[in-house]
Amino acid sequence: MAALDVVQTVDGVSVASLHSVVSRLRLDYPTHDPVHIETVVLREWEAFSAGRPLVIPTAVEDGAREILDQRSV
Repeated sequence: MAALDVVQTVDGVSVASLHSVVSRLRLDYPTHDPVHIETVVLREWEAFSAGRPLVIPTAVEDGAREILDQRSV
């Protein structure tokens, strides 16, 4: 399976990396400016997600733990 084909399911929602989505769209729409394609994807993500992320880097959780640990003292 190529990296562009990687789609996973998180909480019942199919997800893929931003890079994979933009790369697939660039292949399907070669005459469009890559920056425009990424802008469209980000705009659609914001509309779809209503500002609430479906997934976050685990480093964000680590940072949240550091903050919460400081407030527990």
